[in-house]
Amino acid sequence: MTGDEITVRSKNPLTLLLTHEVFIFVLRIFLGGMFLYSSLHKIQGPKEFAFAIRLYEMLPLGLTNLFALSLAWSEAVAGIMLIMGVMTRKAAGAVFLMLVMFTVAIVSTMIRGMAIDCGCFSSDGGHPTSAPLVIRNLFLITAAAMVVLFDRGKWSIGSAFARRK
Repeated sequence: MTGDEITVRSKNPLTLLLTHEVFIFVLRIFLGGMFLYSSLHKIQGPKEFAFAIRLYEMLPLGLTNLFALSLAWSEAVAGIMLIMGVMTRKAAGAVFLMLVMFTVAIVSTMIRGMAIDCGCFSSDGGHPTSAPLVIRNLFLITAAAMVVLFDRGKWSIGSAFARRK
């Protein structure tokens, strides 16, 4: 069953609200803006971001620089794609996967008793890895999943090009 079928079949007002094209558009812009914003300090300070990644102790040391660069640019590209409405479901899928990865890394540090900064929006003491951060990420994961499932391409560059054909 697709997102459109769920919306059409449901008469529940909450479901209709949460799957409404305006609500999904707001989620899309919010996630895109957040990911674009979070990528800026990482792109501007790749050494600091690579150091933040090293603190998680999950990757071999030799891969952290490459991972830091590719992750920062992946966040920026996904954010821009969501804001502009270009391949929004794929961009939201990428955001979904990144958020799952971030959440697994945060939970891993908590299980290992590590007290480190998450590196989410800055590399200089932003948010400590904690249960509230995991809860925030679960809400963001849900938002990304909703965009993947229910985005209909309204108010996007992608839909503008599709109408021209």
